[in-house]
Amino acid sequence: MRMKLIINPLSGGKKIETYLPIIKEILGRDNFLSLALTKQKNSAFQEAHKVSEKDYDLIVVCGGDGTLNEVINGVVSSNSSLPIGFVPCGTSNIYALSAGIPLDPIRACEIVLKKYVRKIDLGKVGIGTSLRHFVSMAGIGYEASVIKSLKPTLVRTLGGIPAHLVAGVGALIKHRGIELSIRADGSSWRGFEAIICNGSFYGVSSIIAPEADMADGYLDVIIFKNGRRRDILRYVLGILRERHTHFKDVEFIKAKKIEINAPREVWIQVDGEIMGTLPQEIEICPQAIQVILPRAKFA
Repeated sequence: MRMKLIINPLSGGKKIETYLPIIKEILGRDNFLSLALTKQKNSAFQEAHKVSEKDYDLIVVCGGDGTLNEVINGVVSSNSSLPIGFVPCGTSNIYALSAGIPLDPIRACEIVLKKYVRKIDLGKVGIGTSLRHFVSMAGIGYEASVIKSLKPTLVRTLGGIPAHLVAGVGALIKHRGIELSIRADGSSWRGFEAIICNGSFYGVSSIIAPEADMADGYLDVIIFKNGRRRDILRYVLGILRERHTHFKDVEFIKAKKIEINAPREVWIQVDGEIMGTLPQEIEICPQAIQVILPRAKFA
């Protein structure tokens, strides 16, 4: 097989430096490898966008959820049908958790070599030049404000998870709840936070949307109906403990198209990267991309 490896050398606190030699050894057995190291934001997008189906049989992403998101958007924007394999080396790797890909990079390489290809859905946010696809989730409200306030220097100094905790506390102190107007497949809802899932996992390793399926043609929408600081803290702790499904002020719905607006500035993030502010339209793109998965997943 002819593989294009797109590698983020800073993923997971430079975790990839430890694993890259063995990744190259495993994937290089009887295969042709071409490596591209990302140097800055959108490098992975640009590398994926120019990969030709004439020259390669698949793309392999070595990095985290942000790197994967860039590659997926690059592949979609080029109208390529090349399958994408994923070797998780990021901080949380929620796509890998949702897709059943082993978090151990060595075992993940073995999955890539088996090349069991499946089509999965993608979420789509925005239109025109601002359009962006996501594979795992989009977050609106407090959750996005945490990502917005996250400084790269803090991540490099503390590491991914501690930096997110620090940013989360800071965002909670500054938090002022703004009510969202949500329309999902024609039905109206109101809430102060919303997380729209294609996959079932969130954060470090929490199952946030138990019924989410990356190949069912629907997005799972979670609406948090209260916006006080103590409510936000309760929601966060509930998600971490996977108890939020029992909260009476948390609504779970499935939808194909979601429109969200707010009276003041509210941020949205997709796959852990800030995209912009409301209003936004979000919709499902069924069977939008080919990925390499364990054989049993989404069978």
